[in-house]
Amino acid sequence: MRHPLRALALACALAATPACAALQIGETRIENPVAAARTLDQRAYALLHAYAAVIEEATDIVSDPAAPLAFKRALGRAERVATPSAETLQIAVVAYVSARADVEAASGESQPALERAATAMTIAARRLSDAIEAAQGPISELEDLVRARRG
Repeated sequence: MRHPLRALALACALAATPACAALQIGETRIENPVAAARTLDQRAYALLHAYAAVIEEATDIVSDPAAPLAFKRALGRAERVATPSAETLQIAVVAYVSARADVEAASGESQPALERAATAMTIAARRLSDAIEAAQGPISELEDLVRARRG
């Protein structure tokens, strides 16, 4: 396995991603899973899932001998920026989910324990939100390149 961190991030994202690839509300259909997500961790998982899908398509494009070399290089550059952002996002979502579980566990504890857990969750939520914002641009850029090739 060439990229164990990528494989781990993909496995975690796919295992925990909510099934919100599209959302049908009346006559309105939302195709953007990040926009359809309702919670912070759902947004993160949706973005990680989108990253995994785009990486899969980019791999197919790169292995296509008919794809122009300049385009393959552009995909490589975009992937080198998107992957660290996705890995950071994966770390942040795991920390957030853990902090949320700690708050739930501390709900029956003393007030100071609950306050510590709540403070840790607030910090984890802020970091997750920052990681989502930081990852959206690079992942969108990679996705735009893949879409441009698909036509």
